[in-house]
Amino acid sequence: MGPALNNLRVMKHIALGLLLWLAPWPTISAQQTGILRFVIDPGHDFEFIVDKAHRLQQREITLSEGLHHFSIWAPTRSIVDTSVFVVAGHTSDLVMTLPLSTEYVAYRKELSKYQVRKRWTIAAPIFALAGSLTWTGIAYGKYAKAKDVLDADRENYAINVDPAAISAMKSSTIPLHNKELKQARTKLFAASGLSVASVVATYLLKKRTSKWEVPQFEDKQKVKFDGLAWVPDPHGNVFMAGITINLAR
Repeated sequence: MGPALNNLRVMKHIALGLLLWLAPWPTISAQQTGILRFVIDPGHDFEFIVDKAHRLQQREITLSEGLHHFSIWAPTRSIVDTSVFVVAGHTSDLVMTLPLSTEYVAYRKELSKYQVRKRWTIAAPIFALAGSLTWTGIAYGKYAKAKDVLDADRENYAINVDPAAISAMKSSTIPLHNKELKQARTKLFAASGLSVASVVATYLLKKRTSKWEVPQFEDKQKVKFDGLAWVPDPHGNVFMAGITINLAR
């Protein structure tokens, strides 16, 4: 039994050795990665979706070697689609300027028109008020001067003893100065009335413009971008949708 047992053990070792020799060797594969840096205008609040799955907001990302798809967006900007090949062991830069969205350009034009219209609607009566107040001041000065002249004529008429001078004052000087005073009074009333009208117009127009609706910006590109990558639901389903601008680099 001894030799037979030894032979059996030797056969087992040989069989085990053959199995180990014939079995495939295990392979260890390490996925190679590279770094992609984002140099985006604007550079403070852009976001991107990588490979139509992961929504991120950062300036640098580590990805596996190969071609990757990106959808990039920022407030007031259009979405840009592009693809970048990441090289293992290297750092690459993605340089891009996101164009202003059509909606934002239209909004800025409407806002500018609104501001100009409101500014001039309020400014016009203010300019009229300033002019009428200036005219009122000048008219009052002329009225006061004409009144002083007429008062002086009346005092002179009361103390004058020269018949010829009294007759001239009564027939021409006093009537002329009295006419000038009436004209000055009429202009003063007109200027004062215009000033009051300007004050009322300024108040009414300011009250009216306060009810004007200010143009609002609706960022439709954000709505589209939000629809590109939805968070998975409890069942693991992910909805992908969206309309983008294709700018292949």
